[in-house]
Amino acid sequence: MADETFMRAALDLARLGRGLVEPNPMVGAVVVKDGQIVAKGWHRRFGGPHAEAEAIAAATPAQLQGATVYVTLEPCCHLNKKTPPCAQALIAAKVARVVAAIEDPDANVSGRGLSMLRSAGVSVTTGVCQREARDLLAPYIKLRTQGRPWVTLKWAQTSDGYLALPAGAPRWISNEASRRHTHGVRALTDVICVGVNTVIADDPLLNNRSGAGRQPARLILDGRLRTPLECKLANSTDVSPVIIATSAAMAQSPAASELAGRGVQIAPMPVIGSSIDLGALLDFLGERQWTHLLVEGGPAVLKSFLRAGLADELLAYISPVAAGAGAGNLPHFAWADAMAESGMTVREQLGFDGDTVLLARRE
Repeated sequence: MADETFMRAALDLARLGRGLVEPNPMVGAVVVKDGQIVAKGWHRRFGGPHAEAEAIAAATPAQLQGATVYVTLEPCCHLNKKTPPCAQALIAAKVARVVAAIEDPDANVSGRGLSMLRSAGVSVTTGVCQREARDLLAPYIKLRTQGRPWVTLKWAQTSDGYLALPAGAPRWISNEASRRHTHGVRALTDVICVGVNTVIADDPLLNNRSGAGRQPARLILDGRLRTPLECKLANSTDVSPVIIATSAAMAQSPAASELAGRGVQIAPMPVIGSSIDLGALLDFLGERQWTHLLVEGGPAVLKSFLRAGLADELLAYISPVAAGAGAGNLPHFAWADAMAESGMTVREQLGFDGDTVLLARRE
């Protein structure tokens, strides 16, 4: 049980890097000597020291010699990167044992860091708390193995599954606490995606207003290039990048030139009918090394990702308020339907002043 206890401490440290280190993995490390944690480290920012390097720097040579180092991901071993190889640093520090939760799926590492340690006489254990580590690093693992970002479908709904309230009702479905949580999620995201219908209907800014973390890029799915030139997104490229995925033909149009003049990036994509090929879109985002895509579109966009089998995670904010008999033709996308179609499993449930927040993932 000691191995699991120390590895969970390393996992807690790794989580501190969420939203700051991508496309690198979140990694935490602890140095243990005589049954006590004597040093800690985590990867704090992209391009900064790795977790193992931080932990080594926080310990004395005497503490390191003969110690056990718990690390949430296999130590790196390759030279063509921003920081020195961690496996070599651990060997030089004369640690006796390294416990890694999982191997690194990066083709530049993929077991070679562990082999380097073993060849130097360091005892190596793997697989401790591996499920927790895989859950934490799921977006990184997907990017490294599939070349695509992790896809979260996010929406707010009434208790009866509508994405809007009847005319005359309050503007927001979710309450203030839920909206604060949403902005916290945005702060941990690389790209937010909506369809052009949402842009036309709501004119959203899609920024992070939490006061902390990064500003995600904004992506519009617009096969026919109907994005209004005066919309907030087209005029806020100084906040973060705005990208419009459109057909190759429309990417050459005068409308595209006008939008590009506002700083909008026009990304020509294959289309199926008038809809963007979502698989090609994910490949495009993966090539940019974006790790996490948050889809906040209306029901058509949400359903398109779901039916194509491209969603990895569902995140729903469910209000206790019902749209009721006045719902009429309001957009509908219910949690129960999404769960039935996706086959996902609820992994987390939160409550915010009466709202219920549900998170589901594939097993």
